[in-house]
Amino acid sequence: MKLVFERQPLASGLLLIQNIVSATTTMPILSNILIEAEGEVASITATDLESFGRVNLQARVEESGRATISAKLLADIVKLLPEGEVMLETSGADMAIQCGRNNYKLATMPADDYPEWPTPKADTKIRVKQQDLKRALHNTMFAIPARDPRKVLNGMFVEVSDKDITCVATDGRKLGKCVLSPLSYDGEEKKYSAIIPQRILLEIDHAIGEEGEIEIALTDRQVMFTLSNLSYISNQVEGTYPEYGKVIPESFVKSIRINKAVLADAISRAAVLAERKYHSIILQFSDGQINVTSKSFEDGGSYEGSIEAEYQDESFKIAFNHHYLQEIFKVTPDTEIEMKVKENTSPVVFEVSSDPDSLFLVMPVRMTELNGSEPDTGVQSGDS
Repeated sequence: MKLVFERQPLASGLLLIQNIVSATTTMPILSNILIEAEGEVASITATDLESFGRVNLQARVEESGRATISAKLLADIVKLLPEGEVMLETSGADMAIQCGRNNYKLATMPADDYPEWPTPKADTKIRVKQQDLKRALHNTMFAIPARDPRKVLNGMFVEVSDKDITCVATDGRKLGKCVLSPLSYDGEEKKYSAIIPQRILLEIDHAIGEEGEIEIALTDRQVMFTLSNLSYISNQVEGTYPEYGKVIPESFVKSIRINKAVLADAISRAAVLAERKYHSIILQFSDGQINVTSKSFEDGGSYEGSIEAEYQDESFKIAFNHHYLQEIFKVTPDTEIEMKVKENTSPVVFEVSSDPDSLFLVMPVRMTELNGSEPDTGVQSGDS
């Protein structure tokens, strides 16, 4: 095999798929990527057996062929090369990489040992705007836990129909939901649902932008994403997603518009002396203001501050884990945010006027929890 790339497109292509490569594996070939060259196009494939990614790049193919090579080493090398043409050429079990006066030689592994690209038959296909999918990912992925034994929570729940696509993520204490409209829907079933792993969602989020469309195809076990020169396939997360709809209150007693930045600053000040078990701060709403307080039993200190607010109703207080509130504030786009409350022990919903199809939910900390009682577990999972 002998082919020539422009350095920048090669570096960008590797970046789109290299994170799929398994960092730790008992199969050494899974640390490699597969390069296949024929005609005027070269495809580069990565997999960890749970997910696959493939990017097609323009190349000058002087000799067609297939080879696997270390994903990390190739990406590191290409990133450091000067602008210009990069030639890859195999000879026996080695691959030469040449750019200008720079020459590398790396060991390859047999291409025939590399896992085959899956060819699932889709039950449902939808097309959406890339900017809509990016918005949905932004508004939900913050709520996926970093690690959770409840495997169904380690992904985004998607329910699709010909009318809308609902995307939801939760860690049991906070939740993000976004609804978007498909450009087209092709499916035998009126509705179809899946849990898409966080790892492939991160790759999709990096790959898509504000222009263009993306096709999403679903089978009973896999999900496929297709752009013009890029494809991803991933196994779905098995299990039953929590009935998140039961957690979102149908009605509210109070609705307060707050300046997000002002409240976020006040919460940051209170967080310095928040107690360490639940990281709680208390918001007390009264005429024209919000009092923000915290108390650290461990440090023997406390904080009290207040900010102005458009609130003219009876006084009430509610406690939150300050981390969850700040996460909500980071992903909501508007300067003002609307906080909807049923009671101080019920989930609180945050909405923004610029995106009425999204909502953000936080479970408050019960006041009894601050006195040492066991915490409520929040959104319940159907799979443990």
